Amino acid sequence: MNEYLGILIFFVVALGVGFVFTVANSILGPKTKEKMEGYPYECGVPLYDLEARGTFKQGYYLLGLLLILFDIEVAFLFPWAVVFKDIGIYGLIEAVLFIAILFLGFVYAWKKGALKWQI
Repeated sequence: MNEYLGILIFFVVALGVGFVFTVANSILGPKTKEKMEGYPYECGVPLYDLEARGTFKQGYYLLGLLLILFDIEVAFLFPWAVVFKDIGIYGLIEAVLFIAILFLGFVYAWKKGALKWQI
């Protein structure tokens, strides 16, 4: 139990510092509201016309999700490649099966039109 005392003290001090800073901000901070306080910003430039907001097409989000998916694939295949000599043919079969499943997902996304830019 003694070894956990340092972690407990750390969390108590962290919560205490956060609480003290929050209270100090509410006491010492400005009391008047800024005229642009609830105003949305785009990359630091104020938005002058609320109706001028552009929307992103759904295809960009789908493409981003597919890129994340295949990045995760590489993250799973790298450790496999490092220990390839130790795992032998069984590991090769598992890796080929993993790649085949991901390839089927890629073909499915392609057939559904998730990779088309003009939607």
